[in-house]
Amino acid sequence: MERWYPSSKRYSECGHTVNKMSLNVYEWTFPECESIHDRDINAARNVLAAGLAVSALGENP
Repeated sequence: MERWYPSSKRYSECGHTVNKMSLNVYEWTFPECESIHDRDINAARNVLAAGLAVSALGENP
């Protein structure tokens, strides 16, 4: 996984990424479906998916 992977700014369901988000934002609303997302839970889902991808495909050299 890249160092600056936007795990907390990327919507775990479709991959939409918010360009900027202050660190004091704990919940955000996805603009397409208007659903509210907990930043930490969303980030955990993204990190899990990235880890599973690396496990299945191997890490890039």
